[in-house]
Amino acid sequence: MVSRVLAEDGEVLAQWLLLTNVTDVDAATIALWYYWRWQIECFFKLVKSAGHQLEAWQQESALAIAKRLLVASMACVTVWEIAADNRPEAAELRNFLIKLSGRQMRHKQAFSNPALLAGLWVFLAMSKIMDAYSQEELEGFKATAKQFLGEVV
Repeated sequence: MVSRVLAEDGEVLAQWLLLTNVTDVDAATIALWYYWRWQIECFFKLVKSAGHQLEAWQQESALAIAKRLLVASMACVTVWEIAADNRPEAAELRNFLIKLSGRQMRHKQAFSNPALLAGLWVFLAMSKIMDAYSQEELEGFKATAKQFLGEVV
């Protein structure tokens, strides 16, 4: 079965060849199922290898795993919201998070969800530090770091 996503003007935005043995369901529903399956795969990628390294977790109880999975899921949903938002301020936030992530994007790719997740992690850590220390204390840390790093900082 072939499924197409069309723009309002009729331009083909995406085309998929979907292989299935389901015959009693219409093509649009099957394409929707594949769409949601792909979203689940993207979630697993973020949780397993592109952000949270789920397989390296060392929680010893089901409750601890559930709590950590809940927090990781909330982070993934936040990243998806930031990625899907079309407002200019969301685009600025995406650019900011990409810079914080330290990741490079492929040619003509503005962002990736793993990079947004990495940048969000850095931003949340920075925000916590900025709330915990005064501007003077942070300047003092910066001056001390410069003694070790030269003018890199």
